[in-house]
Amino acid sequence: MKNQGQKPADLVVDLRQVSQGDLSRAGGKGANLGELMRAGLPVPPGFVVTTAAYDSFVAHNHLSDTIAATLREGQGNGTAIREAFERASIPPEVEQTILEAYRQLGQDAVAVRSSATAEDLPGMAFAGQQDTFLNVVGVEALLNAVRRCWASLWTDRAISYRDRQHVDQLTVKLAVVVQRMVAAEVAGVMFTANPVTGARDEIVVDANPGLGEAVVSGQVTPDHFVLDQRAGRVKERQPGRREVIIRARSGGGTEQVAGQAEIPSLPDDGLRQLARLGVKIQSHFGTPQDIEWAWTGGEFFIVQARPITALPEPAPRASKLEGMLAGVFAEMFMIRPYPLDVTVWLPGITGAITPLFALLGFASPFDEMLIEEDGIVSRLRVESGPRPKVRVLLAPIRIFQMIRRYNPLDWQADPLVAETQARARDLEARDLKVLSWEELLTTLREAMGIPRLIAGEIRCRYFPGAALAMGLLRLELGLLGRADRFGVLLSGVENKTLEANQALESLAARIRSNSGLAETFTDHEARELWAALETQPAGKDFLVKLRAFLDRYGHREATLSTAFLPAWKDAPEVVLGILKGLAQSEGRPAIEHPAWEVARDELLAHPRLRFRPLRSAFLKFLARARCLLQIRESTHFYATLPLPVIRRTALELGRRLVSVGVLDTPEDVFHLKLDELERLTGTWPPSSQLVEALRARALQREEKRAALEGTPLVDPRLYRQLKPAGDALLRGTPGSPGVAEGPVRIVHNGAEFGKLSPGDVLVAPFTNPAWTPLFHRAVAVVVDTGGAASHAAIVAREYGIPAVMATTDGTQRLVDGQRVRVDGDQGLVFDVVGMTKSESQ
Repeated sequence: MKNQGQKPADLVVDLRQVSQGDLSRAGGKGANLGELMRAGLPVPPGFVVTTAAYDSFVAHNHLSDTIAATLREGQGNGTAIREAFERASIPPEVEQTILEAYRQLGQDAVAVRSSATAEDLPGMAFAGQQDTFLNVVGVEALLNAVRRCWASLWTDRAISYRDRQHVDQLTVKLAVVVQRMVAAEVAGVMFTANPVTGARDEIVVDANPGLGEAVVSGQVTPDHFVLDQRAGRVKERQPGRREVIIRARSGGGTEQVAGQAEIPSLPDDGLRQLARLGVKIQSHFGTPQDIEWAWTGGEFFIVQARPITALPEPAPRASKLEGMLAGVFAEMFMIRPYPLDVTVWLPGITGAITPLFALLGFASPFDEMLIEEDGIVSRLRVESGPRPKVRVLLAPIRIFQMIRRYNPLDWQADPLVAETQARARDLEARDLKVLSWEELLTTLREAMGIPRLIAGEIRCRYFPGAALAMGLLRLELGLLGRADRFGVLLSGVENKTLEANQALESLAARIRSNSGLAETFTDHEARELWAALETQPAGKDFLVKLRAFLDRYGHREATLSTAFLPAWKDAPEVVLGILKGLAQSEGRPAIEHPAWEVARDELLAHPRLRFRPLRSAFLKFLARARCLLQIRESTHFYATLPLPVIRRTALELGRRLVSVGVLDTPEDVFHLKLDELERLTGTWPPSSQLVEALRARALQREEKRAALEGTPLVDPRLYRQLKPAGDALLRGTPGSPGVAEGPVRIVHNGAEFGKLSPGDVLVAPFTNPAWTPLFHRAVAVVVDTGGAASHAAIVAREYGIPAVMATTDGTQRLVDGQRVRVDGDQGLVFDVVGMTKSESQ
């Protein structure tokens, strides 16, 4: 049946006649553009084919039944509806009204844009869900474009999106906006608030020569500008690659042509003019806006405006200390802890840190750091920093007592060091399969206590004396006018991390010296090497050496935030992958006179240090100060000794829970908490009610944890540096000084260690001591997280290679093989190809 009740005036209206209150007949896009036009903003003239025309089209072709029937068959199946729309005819009165409006517009080329009633609303932009047709020329092309816009309301993606947004499918209608086509010289998108950082005082502009479709569709890397909203000053500019330009084609439609770098983008005056328009539009609507614009003949035209959806809160304000802590914790917690980690591993590992804060009179930063619900950690709170307690008033007395009692030079001889290593060996020697449930839980608790003794107590005893010596050394160097030698004097300190790396290099040297071993490592992947080595005499002898290495150093962690991932000794293919890479490069030559010794001897020749008391004080301060980083690195090494035991014990508990139907795999035990495992003590096998309760809890937590994948635990904005100016690709925190060039090699995890070749720039999401053997091959290190105090930065300084930390997105913005220059002094990474000759020298 035809819809006889509609008047031509209801079917098509001039854009100037609609406003925000006309959402139901003009759709979101039409209502917003009409509102802007009425406010005097530069919107191309046009008209709206209203939802009344859509209703008439649906009724004329009996499409309601098709829509309802198809939706009953299953949400998201829009193909049948769309095809029915595209075959249907436009009612004569609708067609005539559209063509009359087109005639009054001048019958020039037009842009035809979909405008749904559930579109461009706060929180629901529906961006790109319906179709747009540019440079439509002629009557037939216009009518066909309108019909196809109506049909695009029922694409699979549009139906699916509305379903996710809980929008009633049967209530949605679609209007069509027809506007005079703007043959844009440059076009793009403007956000009146920064959509990434949430900064409300910034305007972000993306621009590309030609029509804006290239930017909106993501086909190009556009010119990128960030402006200060108040001053209109360009704070940041990043040239685009202009991979393609979309332009109007003679006779209708569009075409793509290869982009040309020399085509000019917007001048600064134009950017400021555009920014002023953005401020006016935001002021009119009262909320930050996502605006599509076009520029031609020195004039701007607004072709779309809608609220910015999913705009983050503004970046939290953080002090320098909080920013540093955020970078370090982001490196430590790259992988979200599991509920079992929260109740077993993390309480154990924080024992290596909290005693030192207690000594200083501060609450542990871990006390309120984990934001978690039912064991699922959503984020880490590091904004507030450590909080002083009443005990801080007595801290000087406690620290003075430690300085008097414990000499940092004697820390390795402390009985606690040997005692706790013996405890760890005893735990690892236990046959977990024969232990009772209660004995397994006891093993977990004993393992949890080791970090507090081997790291927490040792640091409390010896850090104060070493820290005091470091401060006095810095003071004495200042008095001598040689403060610049402070960092060098503290370099080259032996520690367990470097010791492990040297042991790896010895194994690599063994491979290089034996042609059979070298060939085996060359011909096999890391996961195949163990089996291949067992087939040859030299390989068997090598495996004896490798087992001894793993027994001594194999507790190295994949990441500190979870016991879920295996340590080296439980995943020897990781070590074999490192050795495969190390064997490809020559060993580092022994340094006859380390830099710190050269600096020491130079200073000892200073006239003032010829005075014996000053000379003795200098040597005393130097020896003790050099212990600080050694204690920190080596006690971290010892603190992770129980990690393999905790993981193996947890998996044994998991295997037993699989046998009674609580879990599907042993690894699922990490979705349970320690107190829940303790509920099973003395009740084996557990009751059916307890089995069901624990199973439901584990599955529920698994789903919650999976939903948080991709969400960082630490807000990157706390440690994010300002975006680089000029030609720099990345800006981060200087981690280790120096400048080096090489091809990028992105390594995401331990399984990819073998990817790195000698001379590569190592680019990683995070690092920890287990990654540092790679530094032997790398010419530089670039890391998404971390800071100058992180393990990676410390070891990079020892190896003498530049490091840039806390780039936040280096692993996303760089690509394998891309040649870059890493400036560790400034914390910058440059594209060598894009640098001028003078800059690259």
